[in-house]
Amino acid sequence: MDNQELYILFKRIVEMASVEFYLINAEGGFGYVNQAAARNLGYSEAELLALNLADIDPEFGPRVRQLWPEWKKQGELHLETIHRTKSGQMVQKEVDAVCIAFGGTDYICAFVRDITERKRMEAALLESGEQYRDLFESASDLIQFVRPEGSFFMVNPAWRATFGYSAEEVEQITIFDLIDSGCTGHCMETFQTVLEQGRVDRIDTTFVAKNGNKIMIQGAANCRYENGKPQMVRCIFRNVTEEKMLQAQLLQSQKMEAIGRLTSGVAHDFNNLLTTILSYSELCLRRLPDNDPLAEALQAIRDAGVRGAALTRQLLTFSRHQVVDVRVIDLSSVVSGLSSMIRHLIPPCIHFTIEGAPGGQGRVLADQHQIEQVLLNLVINARDAMADGGDLTISCIDEVLEQSEFSKYDNIAPGRYVVLVVSDTGEGMSTEVQEHIFEPFFTTKAQGKGTGLGLATAYGIVKQHSGYIVVQSELGKGTTFRLYFPKVEAPVESVVTGAVLEALQGSETILVVDDEPDILAVIRHSLEAMGYTVLIAASAGEALRLIEESGAKIDLMLTDVVMSGMTGHGLAARVQAADPRIRVLFMSGYTDSMLEEYGVFRTHANFISKPLSPGELAIKIRKMLS
Repeated sequence: MDNQELYILFKRIVEMASVEFYLINAEGGFGYVNQAAARNLGYSEAELLALNLADIDPEFGPRVRQLWPEWKKQGELHLETIHRTKSGQMVQKEVDAVCIAFGGTDYICAFVRDITERKRMEAALLESGEQYRDLFESASDLIQFVRPEGSFFMVNPAWRATFGYSAEEVEQITIFDLIDSGCTGHCMETFQTVLEQGRVDRIDTTFVAKNGNKIMIQGAANCRYENGKPQMVRCIFRNVTEEKMLQAQLLQSQKMEAIGRLTSGVAHDFNNLLTTILSYSELCLRRLPDNDPLAEALQAIRDAGVRGAALTRQLLTFSRHQVVDVRVIDLSSVVSGLSSMIRHLIPPCIHFTIEGAPGGQGRVLADQHQIEQVLLNLVINARDAMADGGDLTISCIDEVLEQSEFSKYDNIAPGRYVVLVVSDTGEGMSTEVQEHIFEPFFTTKAQGKGTGLGLATAYGIVKQHSGYIVVQSELGKGTTFRLYFPKVEAPVESVVTGAVLEALQGSETILVVDDEPDILAVIRHSLEAMGYTVLIAASAGEALRLIEESGAKIDLMLTDVVMSGMTGHGLAARVQAADPRIRVLFMSGYTDSMLEEYGVFRTHANFISKPLSPGELAIKIRKMLS
C-alpha cells in the first residue's frame, strides 16, 4: 500500500469519525478539520479552516505561540478547555493530542470530545434521588461502582452495551475479569492506589469485552470511605478505541511517508550501482568460453546483482505503485531459487523442507519479484510463529477444481491451478484472529515487531494475479497458507542470453545522456558491443550542444529522467522539437511517485527501469527502432 492509498484510507476514517479532529500549526491556524469538528461548532469546513484557534478557544487559542515550545517538548497533551460555537454557545471539551511533523511542518494533531454532558453529570452525581438516576441511566460515558474486592455493585446501560454483559452477568464477574492480560500489572496497581489514596484522576488502560474485543478506555476513579475503610470505588470511563486507532494510523502514515522518501533516494543510487555490476558482468561473460574458470565467478556476480535488484523492488513496495512485470514463470523454480535466502532467514531450530522439484510443470503468468515477496512474507510470519522451533514446508502442486469451492476468504472458480503451499507447525491462530489477518495495520505481534501490512500486501498481490488465498489454522496446531494461481501452458520466458543478443545487433547511432560517469561508460560499452555508434553526454546542456555541433544523424536518445539542471523530459521536448525523427527512451532508478513529478511514467513504452542489463536494453532499443 503506497502513501496515497494510506492518505485516502486515513482521510476516510477521520471523516467518518464522530470525534472532532484538528491539525493545528504553531500559529494556531487549522491545517485540517473533519466534518465532526465543523458540525459540532456550527461552521462549514471552509469557514472553520479560515479561522484560528483563538476564534474558538478563548483560553488556549491566544496563547498558542507561548505554549507551543512546551507542548512540542511534552509530545502528548491531555487537557480540558472551552470552545465557542458559531452561535456563541460555550461548550466544554476534552482534548487528547500528539505533536507530529508532517510534510516539513510541525502540527498538533488533536482529537476533541464534547464533555459538557459528562461535566454536568459529574456535578449531578453529587445530588441524590431521581435526577441522579436519570443521568446515570442515560449517560453515554461508562459508569461503574466496584466493591473493594472487585465485584460490581452497579454499572450503567452504556457500560453494559459496550462490554456486552447483561445485568445478571455483571453480578457474576469482577473488575479483574475485564482486564486485558497485557495491562494486568498496571490495572492492579491503579486499583490499589484508588483504595489507598482515594482517587486517580487519569486512567488509561484496556479492558476486554465479553466477545473478546479489546476496549481502550480513559477516565478517572475515586473511593468512598466509611470509618476510614474503603467502601466503594466509583469510576467514569469513556471508550477511546476509535480515537487510539486513528492516532496509530496517523503515526503509521507518517512513518510510511518517511520510509518512502528514504527508499526513493536509496533505490536510485543503488540501481545505478547495480546497472554497472549487471552490465559489466554480462559483457565479460559474453567474451569468455563456458569452461573458463572466471565464467562461474562472473555468473555468481551477475546473480548477486539480480538478487540485489529484487531486494530493491521489495524495499520500494510501500513507497510507490508496484508495476507488475508479468511473464510466464515456473513457480517451483522460483521456490527453489529462494531456498538459500529462506535458510538464512530462519534459525537452525526450524526444519525447512521444499516439496516438488522444478521442471516447468508449475507455470503461471506472474511478476516473479512480487511472488518472491509474498513467499518471503509468509516465511517470516511462519518463523515468528515458531520461536521454539518446528517444521516449515513449502510445496508447489497442481490442482484441478471441478466446481466452485468456498473458503472463508475466497470463492475459488473452477479451473486448473498451481498451488503454492506454505505450512508451519507454529502457534496457529484463533478463528477471531483469522477474520482480520488480511486487514491493513492488523497485527498480533508485539509493538515494534510488525507493521500489519505483510499479509495485506500478500493478499493484494495474489488477487492482482487473478489468484486466491486460503488459510487453515488452529491454535497450537500450526498454519497453512494455500495460494492458488491459474495455470498456463505457455513456455517459460527465459532470460536474454548471449546467443539471443547476437540477433539484437544494430548499426544506428544512439545518444546516451546521464550525469553518472559510470553509467555512461557501461552503457557505451554495452551498446558498442551490439554494433551501435554511441555518443555520450553528461548533462542535458551537453547533449543539446552535441546535437547542434556534431551534425551526426542520431536515431535514438537514451536519457536519464532526473538530472541536475534540465530534466530528461525537458531535454526530450527540446530534442524532438528540433528533430522529430529522434526517438527517445527514458531510464531511471527512481520510484513511480518521483518520476510522475517529472512527467514520465513507467507504464509508457519508451521507459526502461534501472538497474539495466544488456539483454533488456537490447530488446527495448530494437523495439524502439523497428
